[in-house]
Amino acid sequence: MKLDDGLSDSAKRAADAFMKGRIDRRRFLRICAAAGVAPAILAPQQLLADDLPSKIVHANWGGDAARCYGAVGTDFQAQSKIPLAIDGSGPTMGRIKQMVETKNVVWDVFDNDLFYGLELGRQGLLEPIDYSIVQKSKIANADKYALQYAVAGYWYSNAIAYDTTKTGGQAPNGWADFWDVKKYPGKRATYKYCVGVLESALMADGVAMESLYPLDIDRALKKIKELKDHLVFWSGGAESQQMLVQGDVVMAQVWHNRATVLERQTSGRITWTWNQATIGPGGWAIPKGNPAGAEWANRWIAYMQDPKEQLGVLDCMGFAPANGAAWDLETEAQRRLDPTRPENAKLQVPIDEAFYADHYDEMLNRFTDLISS
Repeated sequence: MKLDDGLSDSAKRAADAFMKGRIDRRRFLRICAAAGVAPAILAPQQLLADDLPSKIVHANWGGDAARCYGAVGTDFQAQSKIPLAIDGSGPTMGRIKQMVETKNVVWDVFDNDLFYGLELGRQGLLEPIDYSIVQKSKIANADKYALQYAVAGYWYSNAIAYDTTKTGGQAPNGWADFWDVKKYPGKRATYKYCVGVLESALMADGVAMESLYPLDIDRALKKIKELKDHLVFWSGGAESQQMLVQGDVVMAQVWHNRATVLERQTSGRITWTWNQATIGPGGWAIPKGNPAGAEWANRWIAYMQDPKEQLGVLDCMGFAPANGAAWDLETEAQRRLDPTRPENAKLQVPIDEAFYADHYDEMLNRFTDLISS
């Protein structure tokens, strides 16, 4: 990270006061967080060693996500002397509940849809975000996306990715084309955990983008049933990529960032469309009782807010920055991958996080019953 010179001086003065016993460790760490500098740079390691966790474990959805988060965490590890481990096995809501309720928490931070923070937070399963460490000034629309138990860290879309060699080079125009197996013969893939799938079914059935919420679950499930024989389901981003690369499906509802990676890796054979995608902020949350402690989990989140790191994630795997300062630094090539850009956002539907927080369990249970029958 590039440090602000004035804040760096403040952190140096705080380090001197800390080593002389004039301020306590917690105040020293808060000043370092505000300065954007790791405390290990300023204070002898032995003064901090007793409180350093053995590692920080970040849970995400695997594959390129694991590789890219590990890459952007290089400076954090070097500065803090704390190893970063990426668990790409998929932080589903059920697994988080089980970990916390059985007091067997192995993750420190996990990627999430923000409605996870709303629902799991009100169940008492998450640590609150410490906004004295995590900076609201680095979150665009912080009044809406800096929640008590989760914080927006990036943006993504649920979009249609397609294999151009199987569609005659013709891009599907929206979800009606996704459902049209005569026009585009072959299997399709959708997300096993229903987020974005119900919306796509309703748009395929003729519901206008601006009229989706509250979702008509009965109508959506009826439309999905029509396509069921042509559907396969993925549970993680890496799996969705594999289905497309191997040719198992003609097109898929995927997280757009996975499609950007596929486009690069396949030299354009697989690409995506923004038309009728659903867009929302992804973010980070901390399970209650995380091994490294809430303070260090918050410090890792604060590190990931840096514009340089957010653009690194955009380049590596297509997640768009949540820090508005990073938007101003994007190149033309990066803007093409960013779903929040006005020219891209106007083609998409914002996900209603509050609706999901209130209805997710019901929707997921009914969706699972349908695809399992």
